Amino acid sequence: MKASPVFTVTTPSVSVTLTENRMGEVPFTVTNVSDRKLRARVRITPANVPAEWLLVVGDSEQDFEIGAARQFVVRVDPPLGAPAGTYAFRLDAIGIENPDDDYSEGPSCQVTIPPSQPPKLMTPRGYLTTLVGALTGGILLDLIVVVLALTHETDTSCDGGFWECLFTVFFRELFFWLFLVVLGFGLMLLGAAFGSAIALRIRRFRGHKLTGTFLAILMVPWTLLMALTVFQLLEDHPIVIAATSPLLLLIVPAVLARGAVLLIRTHHI
Repeated sequence: MKASPVFTVTTPSVSVTLTENRMGEVPFTVTNVSDRKLRARVRITPANVPAEWLLVVGDSEQDFEIGAARQFVVRVDPPLGAPAGTYAFRLDAIGIENPDDDYSEGPSCQVTIPPSQPPKLMTPRGYLTTLVGALTGGILLDLIVVVLALTHETDTSCDGGFWECLFTVFFRELFFWLFLVVLGFGLMLLGAAFGSAIALRIRRFRGHKLTGTFLAILMVPWTLLMALTVFQLLEDHPIVIAATSPLLLLIVPAVLARGAVLLIRTHHI
C-alpha cells in the first residue's frame, strides 16, 4: 500500500516562456501535509534540459511545521547560444530524516526558450556595463598600490661604504618600484576581470564569466603594446601616465572581450 504524500508541490503555471533576455524564474510552493514537523529539501529533476541551466534560488533546505508552506524559486538560465525549444523539469520535495518515504514529486513544468533575435540598434549588449565594471574593479584594487606608494619611505640604512650603500639603496628602491608596477598591473587585471563579470551578472547579461576571462587575457598583449607606444611618448609625464593608465589599459580590452563573447555565442556583436 502506497503511503500518503507528506508534501504537496504546486506552481502557478506549468508552462513558462522566457523573455527576450532568455532568463526566467518559476515559483513553487511546497506544503507539509503530514501530521508532524519535518525538515526537507527541494531537488530539481530535469527531463530534457541540462541540469546546469536550472538553479534553486536561496536555501533549498528548510524546516516545515505542520501545515506550513514554503516558497521556492527555480531560476532558468540557459547559456548564450542555447538552442531554442521547449524543455521540461520538475521540483521534488524530499524529507531529510526519511528520504525514501517522505518524498513527493512536483508537476512537470515546460519552459520555452525563444530563438535568439538579431539585436536592434538600441538593444543593450553589455558593452557599457563591461567597461564600467572593469574600471571600477581595476581602480578599486589599484588603490592598494597607491596606498603602498604614498606610505613608502626610502630605507637608507646601510653598514658598508659610501659606494656600496649607494648601490644598495638604489637597487632596493628599484626593486620596490618594479614590484609595485607588477603588483599594480596584476591587481588591475584581476579587478577588471572580476568587476566586469560581476557587473554583467548584476545586470543579468549573458556570458559574464567568459567576458571576464577574455578581458584578463586580452589585457596582457594590450598592456605590452601600450607600454611600447603610448607610454613611451609620455615617459616624461609620469603623472599623466598614472592618471590615464586605467582608461588606456581597459577600454579596448573590455570592448573586444564583450564583442568576442557576443560574436561567439550569438553571432551578433
